[in-house]
Amino acid sequence: MHDFDLGYVQGMSDFLSPILVLMENEVDAFWCFVGLMDRVHKNFEMDQLYIKQQLSNLKNLIEIVNPRLANYLESHDSDHMYFCFRWILVAFKREFSFDDIMHLWEVLWTDIPCKAFLLLFCVAILDQQVHLIIENKFGLTEILKHVNNLSMRIELEKSLRSAEAIYHQLAAVQDKLPRHICEILSFAYDEEENNTHPK
Repeated sequence: MHDFDLGYVQGMSDFLSPILVLMENEVDAFWCFVGLMDRVHKNFEMDQLYIKQQLSNLKNLIEIVNPRLANYLESHDSDHMYFCFRWILVAFKREFSFDDIMHLWEVLWTDIPCKAFLLLFCVAILDQQVHLIIENKFGLTEILKHVNNLSMRIELEKSLRSAEAIYHQLAAVQDKLPRHICEILSFAYDEEENNTHPK
């Protein structure tokens, strides 16, 4: 075992399996996996603080991008965003085919246009589902079931384009965004320009 402090945590195999398919040599596969874990190991820490922070950041982004959905989730005790836990934990590994997840991961791990693009991708997918969720008056259980049932049914290219569009829309008004949103998206924050928003 390479990292005795972290050990094995459920979900790591989701990242390992594509590497084993792509790499012909087990030694090369191991070191690729080590490198990947260096990037995503915070997802698997026992206190889950990083995942919880990511879910909180996702909630904050939805409040800006789709206030209607944010208000609905809050009124239905779903604004903790736990129904997106699996998406973030394994970077959508269980939601797409092998070819699609390879493409998605390649996009996500460029950190372009920002390191939080995974969260914008989540926002884009939820934005496509908002009418169905609200019109059917889904509660937490129904939202969780619906999100899980999206597996293998999400349109990858459409969602990527939507996520990129959301990023550029927010970038265009970054001087009007609250500080915490600027920090999530790595935008520069100007105290004077943004003085109408809370820190």
